[in-house]
Amino acid sequence: MKNTVRIVILSVALGCLVLGYYFYLSRRGTTTENSTATATQTEMQKVLEKDFVGSYPETPRSVIKWYNRIQMLYYDENTTNDELEALCDQAMLMMDSDLLQVNPKEVYVSSVKQDVADYQSHGRKIVSIEVADTANVEYETAGGKDYAYVQVYYFIKEGSNFQNTYQKYCLRKDDTGKWKILAIQLTDADGDTIGN
Repeated sequence: MKNTVRIVILSVALGCLVLGYYFYLSRRGTTTENSTATATQTEMQKVLEKDFVGSYPETPRSVIKWYNRIQMLYYDENTTNDELEALCDQAMLMMDSDLLQVNPKEVYVSSVKQDVADYQSHGRKIVSIEVADTANVEYETAGGKDYAYVQVYYFIKEGSNFQNTYQKYCLRKDDTGKWKILAIQLTDADGDTIGN
């Protein structure tokens, strides 16, 4: 009788341990999924809450890094239409007045939406973005204006294929000393313009 009671108590204790471990594992998976969603949401919040008026990036490279953080969120499948438009507003704060003249908000937002739809229809995804090191940013002065050129490398997946794309951003320093995006050109790995 004593042995039977011990076996029952041990069986119940062992059952509680197994159930406890099962609940621990199942909750741990949920927490991981939630923390991933929170991380994405946090990046969206960081970008949308960035004050580009009062705290503008100081270097051409930092402007391009912020611009590309916005781009990554454009192509995120969880980005809503309202978020996409708010992201476009943030991106436009980093654009030169000459670029904004030929690319007003309605045109820019429409262009971004078409590009995102094209990416999604072809199963494309930006895997990673690398902005050139500070030492590789090129500077020049022309016509009394300061210009900077920043090369960016994009690693893109389309279906099961991968490709490299390079773009060179031309920035011009405005009258307040802020570096603004003036133009973007498709280039090869050496920074030579493609197609023109």
